[in-house]
Amino acid sequence: MNEIDNTVIKLTEEYTSAMLKDYHSLHRIPELSFQEYETTEYIRKRLEEMDIQILDYGLETGVAGYLEGSGSGPCIGLRADIDGLPVSETKRETGEEGFVLSEHPGIMHACGHDTHMASLLGAARVLIRMREQINGSVKFLFQPAEEVSRGSTYMIDRGVLQNPKVDMLFGLHNAPSIPTGTVGVRKGPLMAAVINFEIRIRGTGGHGALPHTTRDPIVCAAAVIQSVQTIVSRSIDPFHPAVVSICSIQGGQGMTNVTPDTVTMKGTARAFHEEDMDQIRRRMDQIVTGTAEAYGCTAELDFPLDLGATGSEQLYDLALDAAGAVAEPVDPPASMAGEDFAFYQDTGIPTFFYFLGIRNEAKGCIYPLHSPRYLADPDCLPIGAGIYALSVFRGIDYIRSTKA
Repeated sequence: MNEIDNTVIKLTEEYTSAMLKDYHSLHRIPELSFQEYETTEYIRKRLEEMDIQILDYGLETGVAGYLEGSGSGPCIGLRADIDGLPVSETKRETGEEGFVLSEHPGIMHACGHDTHMASLLGAARVLIRMREQINGSVKFLFQPAEEVSRGSTYMIDRGVLQNPKVDMLFGLHNAPSIPTGTVGVRKGPLMAAVINFEIRIRGTGGHGALPHTTRDPIVCAAAVIQSVQTIVSRSIDPFHPAVVSICSIQGGQGMTNVTPDTVTMKGTARAFHEEDMDQIRRRMDQIVTGTAEAYGCTAELDFPLDLGATGSEQLYDLALDAAGAVAEPVDPPASMAGEDFAFYQDTGIPTFFYFLGIRNEAKGCIYPLHSPRYLADPDCLPIGAGIYALSVFRGIDYIRSTKA
């Protein structure tokens, strides 16, 4: 282990209590996507206290901090998401000093973004102490609205990757599936590509006792639901994971004898290969429109979200080396969950995305993301901060070596 690694580890240990305070403070004030005003103010104040420059990109929520090192060189970006979820936190005793449940009714950090923020704030503290050893600069990107997959494009559109240009970008997400003390480093796709879709079946409503006078969109919708399940089983390579799920269906006004004119369905499709996502789109269009025609109805199909897979191969060796300096690297199973970090990848900037282990059965940290009982093991915080900080040094060295 070299001097840089030793210094990072020493400083993350020194700042563990500060990170724990940030984690507890942020856990108490979760806010929904694009409503993270209190969270934004908290982050801004902490960065200003560290003498981290706040860059003005016209962000309503979210923060971009900037640290210039002692020498000229590439700019490395570090991203953490900041929004919570509309989930009511289950009351429980954690035995953890200072831990307080969400103080915002009906909202909680059920996806652990508070651990991401606390880790990145910790990395900022470490890196400003190591400023003289940074031959380049660092951007700290605290991004809103990941949960609705719109925050990264919001940041990109406002220019956070420019002025100065970000040359490489790293992110992480906590993972309840792997234990604290480990870091997931995967070569290739880590999180799935996502298509969200909306289907509207239009028929002719009427009296439920006179079905022959109607074109029943509910019966048509039922046939669509059954048929789209064949896309994965019959149109996708069985060695390629994929999911198509109808998650919402709405039709009628609750009357027992009124057939509605319209049924609306919403759902999601997930896969890791671009050709599979293309096939899902094609088959869904064929099935929905064809089934509607067969039932005497019409159909409209929209894809309001198209999100690529998160994960890359280019920086795998770099990331494995960085993770191995602060924790035990593991090869995690790929997740069918999506991440709008993928939009940063789409810009062409070299990126890497880690999984940060938070599972600790002794502490009750066993519940999945988005559960009302979700709880992260705070022992992950210095590891997360260390990964962020070492990614900066490894990234700068990588860029310099490839340009030499």
